[in-house]
Amino acid sequence: MQLRRGDVAVVSVSAGLAAIVVAAVAFSLLILDHSHPPANEAGTSTSSLLVVTWGPSLCKVDPSNSGCRTGHVGKLGERLILHGLWPQPPSQQFCGVPKTDKARDLRNADMSSLDLPEDLQSKLQPVLSDAALMAPHEWYTHGTCSGVTPAVYFRDAITLTNQVSKILDPVFAEHPHLSLNTVRHRFDAEFGEGAGKRVSLTCRDVDGEQVVIYEVHLSLPPIADFGSAENTENTENTLSLGDLLVKGPTISPGCRRGRVP
Repeated sequence: MQLRRGDVAVVSVSAGLAAIVVAAVAFSLLILDHSHPPANEAGTSTSSLLVVTWGPSLCKVDPSNSGCRTGHVGKLGERLILHGLWPQPPSQQFCGVPKTDKARDLRNADMSSLDLPEDLQSKLQPVLSDAALMAPHEWYTHGTCSGVTPAVYFRDAITLTNQVSKILDPVFAEHPHLSLNTVRHRFDAEFGEGAGKRVSLTCRDVDGEQVVIYEVHLSLPPIADFGSAENTENTENTLSLGDLLVKGPTISPGCRRGRVP
C-alpha cells in the first residue's frame, strides 16, 4: 500500500511524539524516581559529629515533640538518644537530593524509602525519639553526604549511641547539675587524655528560668572512614567509640554547666 503525502506527515509526527515520550519516561526513571535513597558523595567531609540528646531534656525543652507527645521518649527512661550523625562542615547536607525535595522539607519521605533491613528498623526504635519521622529526615539531610549506604549509616549511629549511653547515662542520672568538666573527665578516664576535648555540651533555656543540658556532641572522623562493612550484622562488636573519638578534631566546649531534668 502506497502512503499519500498526508499519511507520511502523520506517521512522521507520531514517530516524533513517540520518541519524546520515550525520552521523558527515561528521564523520569533516571532523575525523578526517588523511591531509593540518592547516591552518596564520599570524600568531601572532613569530620563528623555524633549528636545525642538527653531524653528528659528533650521533653522539657520541646514537649510538643512527637516522641514526647506519644510517650515513647518517656518509656525509654533516663537515657541519651540519637539525634543524628552529621558530616562536617555543616554545609555537608542534602547531597544528591533534588531541590524540589529540599523545598518540601522531605515531608513525604518515610522509612520505606530508606530500604533498611527489618532488624535495623527495630533497633532504631529505642534510640530515636520518633524513628518514622527522624530516620528519613536524618538520612536525607545528613546521611546522603556520609559516603555510606543507609544501612551502614544507621548501624554505625546506633552502635555509637549505645556506647555513649553506656558511659554517660549514669553520669547524667546522678548529677542534677552537671558540668562540662565532669563529662570530659569521664571520657578522658575511659579513653585516655585528650578524648574529652572531642566532647561538647549544648544547653537550652527553658522559660527563662533554667538552663537545661540538652545534647552532647562528639567529634569523630568522616563517617566513610569508620571502616564498617556493608550489611554487617555485628557492627557492635567491631566499631569502637574510643578509637574513633581520638581521630576526630577537638571542638569548642559549648555549654559549660547546666541542670539535668
